[in-house]
Amino acid sequence: MEKVAYGQHLVKALHVSEAQTLVTRPLLQKSEIAVTEVRRDIPENDYTSAVPQENAFLITLNMRDWPQRVLWIDDKPVDALPLQAGSSNIFDLRRKYIGYGVSSFHMMSFYLPRGVLRTIAELDEARDIDEFAHDPCSGIDDAVIRDLGCSLYPAFRRPDEANMLFVDHITTAIAAHVLHAYGATTGKSDAGAVELAKWQEVRVKEIICAHLDGNLTVAQLAQECGLPPRTFAAAFTNSVGMPPHKWLLERRLEKAMAIMKQTTISIDHIARQCGFTGERHLVRVFNRVIGANPQAWRRALVS
Repeated sequence: MEKVAYGQHLVKALHVSEAQTLVTRPLLQKSEIAVTEVRRDIPENDYTSAVPQENAFLITLNMRDWPQRVLWIDDKPVDALPLQAGSSNIFDLRRKYIGYGVSSFHMMSFYLPRGVLRTIAELDEARDIDEFAHDPCSGIDDAVIRDLGCSLYPAFRRPDEANMLFVDHITTAIAAHVLHAYGATTGKSDAGAVELAKWQEVRVKEIICAHLDGNLTVAQLAQECGLPPRTFAAAFTNSVGMPPHKWLLERRLEKAMAIMKQTTISIDHIARQCGFTGERHLVRVFNRVIGANPQAWRRALVS
């Protein structure tokens, strides 16, 4: 099955009319992770279709309380407990899941093919896994999944402005966290203490500056440094003081400000030159980071 289609199949199975899916390919262009926001605001009081079975896992983050759940796993009724907003679940998609829509719900789901997890395990020198130590009948109070997942919420509100390097960073981090926290032993290296060598830092910064549109993945940058993606992300943050996606955003703003100083071309044209989707996107980021409207900032330079 095409990974981009999994969100659509999930929507059909849960009888949801609308959903949004973001797809990233974080691991050396080998496989994809699909992130889908799914919600149903009115209880359906009917059986769902079977969730499509795949050689993959589905990690869900509940965006609001799910007060009543009725669930069958492999055609057997199970005691599915209520879920609180912010809780997570892990579903092994080799099994068959059917529910009954007695409650409304709103969740974010991360489709993780086993190939993605296998590659992370290989790169981080961890053991491969076949199943996770979690019962999907109950929820997990996992602050890492909650905080990482919620950081993607603005991308679903404005998908045309989504920084795919950021989406890639978050989805890879969630996959690595779930692998290490629920299914695998920790790798041999201490990623929290490592830093980039000077040549690695210089090379990565050059690559990012040459691709200000954000069409890069953490895995591609890590490959340039000869590091596992998870180790690279930590090493970059330790060396530079911020994660790669934030450093990219600052370089975009830096370039936009330089062009505004040197030319009179329109803000919209400058925005697109610097990797923003348009003037509104640049204005929003400029206001948040610089604390001023770019037009007003530009006028102050010549006054």
